[in-house]
Amino acid sequence: MKDLRRRLEKVRANARDFALMSQQATDVEKRELFKRMADEFAIEALELELIVKQNEPSNPCDQHEVVEFKPSSQKKRG
Repeated sequence: MKDLRRRLEKVRANARDFALMSQQATDVEKRELFKRMADEFAIEALELELIVKQNEPSNPCDQHEVVEFKPSSQKKRG
């Protein structure tokens, strides 16, 4: 289970990093690529979090970071 927790934290960090790179990219294609990658990592983090929560006893002291995720249908175009 510790391996899953470490993986979860790494995936969350990747989602944050790619979201930041997306915001900072000046090239439109790179911005979109980084955003898609951030979204994929955010989805993976949510899936891993569900697995971890199902396999560990709940701890009210646990604090979780949230990575913003917007499905493609909700993205602004412009």
